[in-house]
Amino acid sequence: MSYPVQAPVAPGAPHRPVTVRVAILLLLVMAVAGLGYAVTTLAVVPGVVDRFRAGVTGPDSTDVDGYVTVVWIGAAFGVILAVILVGLLVVLALGLRRGSAASRVGTWVVCGLGVLFGCGTLATVGAQRAGDGTPGTLGYALSEAYPEGWIGWNIGLAIAQMAGYSAVAVLLIAAPGSFFGPGGRPVHPSGSGAYVTLPTYGSINPYPQPSYGQDTGISQPLPAPPKPGPDDEYWSRPSS
Repeated sequence: MSYPVQAPVAPGAPHRPVTVRVAILLLLVMAVAGLGYAVTTLAVVPGVVDRFRAGVTGPDSTDVDGYVTVVWIGAAFGVILAVILVGLLVVLALGLRRGSAASRVGTWVVCGLGVLFGCGTLATVGAQRAGDGTPGTLGYALSEAYPEGWIGWNIGLAIAQMAGYSAVAVLLIAAPGSFFGPGGRPVHPSGSGAYVTLPTYGSINPYPQPSYGQDTGISQPLPAPPKPGPDDEYWSRPSS
């Protein structure tokens, strides 16, 4: 039976490429930022709804409930999606940390979707600003009900999201392919990930016996002298 053991390595050796570590950090930062944005959106919705209702008068006031429903559904869906995305990004980050090739491909897919969603957000905000900029409309009243700078913050966040996902994809492309393998590479906490295998028992004697005449560095007791026999000179000598 063979036993995998770690080969000795120099202390402080990096256990994964720098590009992979930066990509993992970016994924976790974007996950936390997305969740924070979703929670913030849900927190400002009650005030937005109150200001929206107060700012709408006339015959259009009958359509307010439909807009309010859409606002609440969008905020709740954003929180649910953010929680799911946090879990997904954490799983991908852990897989990248192990050197999983499947996590690398999955991260590329998520990055592509993130860039597409960012483009969709920019297009949606642009359409809303173009079509609902007329004072007196429900769309204009809803835009004015949000906190000051909310639209600009959304645009900036969408651009940052696209840049972050693009950076993660590029970092993983630049990462050495040898780090990623089928099922991931086992990485020792000390930093190497290199493993050697001891020979199978039976091929080499784990406890070699020193041969006579070989200097083993171990002190051995001297053998006892042989007992004299009856034919020895000592016994044949007459007593005085």
